Amino acid sequence: MNDVRQNTSGAASAAPTTADTVRGRVLVLLILTALLHVIYPVTLSGDSASLIAYNVLYAGMFLAGIVIASDSRRHLIVTVVIALAWLVMAVLYALDPANTGKVLATYLALGAFQAALVWLLLRYIFRARAVTGDVLYAAITVYILIGALFVPVYGTLELLAPGAFVDNATGQPVFWQQFIYFSLVTLTTSGYGDILPVSGWARAVANIEQVVGVLYIAILMARLVGLYSQPQVSGGTS
Repeated sequence: MNDVRQNTSGAASAAPTTADTVRGRVLVLLILTALLHVIYPVTLSGDSASLIAYNVLYAGMFLAGIVIASDSRRHLIVTVVIALAWLVMAVLYALDPANTGKVLATYLALGAFQAALVWLLLRYIFRARAVTGDVLYAAITVYILIGALFVPVYGTLELLAPGAFVDNATGQPVFWQQFIYFSLVTLTTSGYGDILPVSGWARAVANIEQVVGVLYIAILMARLVGLYSQPQVSGGTS
């Protein structure tokens, strides 16, 4: 009887899995991620208030990501440290948008956090045993986050080598707001041609994003079809 009680107690106190932390929460992350990619034009005025307000919403996305990453102590610590680094640099950037060092540090922290979220959600998707609403929400979120992940990469390239991208529509330098648009256009292979990569590295990264976007859709569809063809297992994930 004591052994049974100990086993029951151990199971009850077991650490949460990725499925536990994603379930019911990934929709919030999806909504915040999509919203950030829709309302970014409010920051085009360049005033600190709009940048801070946008970063507050970004902080909400980071918080949702931290909750999802709480499936293990290591994941939680890594995401919290990255999120705090981003928060500090984002506030400093909002107060001084022209400071190159602050912009670069913000890009690095943002890219690291987005990469961590993409990895956690992909692991959840490819460990799933059935296609649920959360699996579909996670798949959509990953697709948007892939586009978001390339924004700091493009921004860093332009920061280190000004003129790596040109905006044929406005004739003005390309800033991070335009890179949100450019990244999604590149990921979906729309190719409007208004913003163009000029340098060799910029073109190489744009090519990589196009390939990643196409492969992600192909691999994801194969995974989902495979799940649909398998006998349904309760619990959703292993």
